[in-house]
Amino acid sequence: MAFTGFNAAGIDLLQLNRLQNSKEFYEVHKEEIKRLAIQPFHELIAEMTPAMLEIDPQFVVTPSRMVSRVRRDTRYTKDKTLYRANLWMFFRRPRREHESVPCYYFEIHPEYWGFGCWGGWGRGEMEALREMILHEDKLFLQAYRAVNACPQVWLAGEEYKRPKFPNAKPEYQTWLNRKELGADFREYHDFAPILDGSFVQPMIGIMRQLAPLYQLFLTAKERAEAGRREALE
Repeated sequence: MAFTGFNAAGIDLLQLNRLQNSKEFYEVHKEEIKRLAIQPFHELIAEMTPAMLEIDPQFVVTPSRMVSRVRRDTRYTKDKTLYRANLWMFFRRPRREHESVPCYYFEIHPEYWGFGCWGGWGRGEMEALREMILHEDKLFLQAYRAVNACPQVWLAGEEYKRPKFPNAKPEYQTWLNRKELGADFREYHDFAPILDGSFVQPMIGIMRQLAPLYQLFLTAKERAEAGRREALE
């Protein structure tokens, strides 16, 4: 089916399911949650896939491997709530279990909806990124210009309390002082675009604009992996 927007009833049902926090309630409403909340994500993926494969032909485009689960993994967290009220999807390359890879994402949360492009999670990746920033690598400069030319998004990621490179150019400090790096768009007030589907083409346009940032993340990951291989030789 063609994507025509998200269903308000599906968004409400996710919140109610989380509040109930009951396996019995979930089992009774499981098929309704799939139809009203999860199926629209699958339809959105189908609509976005041609454009996203132009950015990276290696993206996984199987919806069942791209959309978050409603059931939370509570094994390693103090919050033992069984179900989530937000759902998200990733466009990213195939990955090993627990491997972090650069990605584009889209998310619906009870308080907002948003999307963005993220990377720099894996071991050595931020170090590789900082090296590229400090040397004003061509790929970094392209990504820097792309983000600055896209006023709808802002740079994100947890920051260190103290600057890691205080003598670097001031305009690069917000890039250098992150523990991971991303560019986010979030809308907290107007949910109409996700209900009528009008957000899709503007979102794809921004994701295309951020392609240099995604390429920067891919290169940082490749350089970090190459550095680890050299250290083992």
